[in-house]
Amino acid sequence: MKKWRFAMLLAAALALPFGASAADKPAIKLGTLLPQTGPLGAYGKSQQLAIELAVEDVNKAGGVNGSMIDMTFADTQMDPGQAVLMFRQFANDGMFAVIGPMTGTQWETVSPLANRMGVPALTSTASKPGITIRPWTVRLQPPDDLFIADGFKDFLRVYPDTKRIVIVADVREASGKAGADAYARLAKENGVEVIELVEFSTRATDLSPVAIKVNSLNPDAIMVSALGHNALQLAKEFNVQGIEAPVLGNALIWPGPFVYTVGDNGKNWHSMGFTTVNSSTGDNDLNKAYVERFLERADDTMGDPANTANWSLSYDAVLLYADIMRKNNIDGNTPVDEARELIKDAFVDLKTFEGIQKYEFKESGDAYIPGRVLSINPETKMWQFADQ
Repeated sequence: MKKWRFAMLLAAALALPFGASAADKPAIKLGTLLPQTGPLGAYGKSQQLAIELAVEDVNKAGGVNGSMIDMTFADTQMDPGQAVLMFRQFANDGMFAVIGPMTGTQWETVSPLANRMGVPALTSTASKPGITIRPWTVRLQPPDDLFIADGFKDFLRVYPDTKRIVIVADVREASGKAGADAYARLAKENGVEVIELVEFSTRATDLSPVAIKVNSLNPDAIMVSALGHNALQLAKEFNVQGIEAPVLGNALIWPGPFVYTVGDNGKNWHSMGFTTVNSSTGDNDLNKAYVERFLERADDTMGDPANTANWSLSYDAVLLYADIMRKNNIDGNTPVDEARELIKDAFVDLKTFEGIQKYEFKESGDAYIPGRVLSINPETKMWQFADQ
């Protein structure tokens, strides 16, 4: 019964016919850029699993106009240069379109390249504002100028006595600086004083000086813009310093291993997002079915338990491409250049899309999903909405 119900939900989401045969049609080739090694290797494995589940589901439902999706994964190693190299390889190998890369620094290099080469690209995770370039690229992860605004205001609702804050960020990483800038702007708009911006380096191995500095400033709350491994360092050092002020990390710590690795050090930490293992701002039934299968397939490197978090956006990235290609009669026989042009034109016309999440696309090509503050459930080691 569960499998039947999930198949019905997926069919409704994709509007794909059951029983279509793809035996006599070539596959549709897509590529995904993600970090399979390096500090975000666990993130990349989680994103890959979400995408693999979506590809399996589309293909089980008959594929796209009778063609199966054939997904190829390439390791960016968190290096913008490697992301460019792999993107060029995908273009030369005849991929109809690309998912990724993951971070703002890499998306900032690939998005203009996609436009120069005429290859559609969609990122489901990068958060730096202003780097999605039309008409050849779109982004499912809301950028920080949209997303942090929701999270910041929701945080002030949960902690109404917040009047003085410290911002902690790696301003040399694109997404880190974008988060810091967004926090500063939102503090000003909401009448909150920024005492100081305390900087650190992504590659730093000792963040105790940062924690000592923050503690001396005695803020009402701390806003952190950091990748997961740095956030873990900060959480440990904040705990050592006895810092009790609530901490709000941007969406960079929402996915990945932070939530189950941080332990007691994360007792006063928060993030911002729009989906948990139990609920979603979009289709809760589809989200729960996806989460169940994700957890069944996840291995120990993705955490115990694995954090599905916003990897549902990567699942939706496949559904979006499938929907666009189905509506434009694209299959494996469609010439590559023609398929790419049709996908690009669909990107331009994209206004809304519904998968696990409900997306509203802005003129920039960036999607908007209402964001909410998340807190850590110490029993399940998972994110939950802070007001639950």
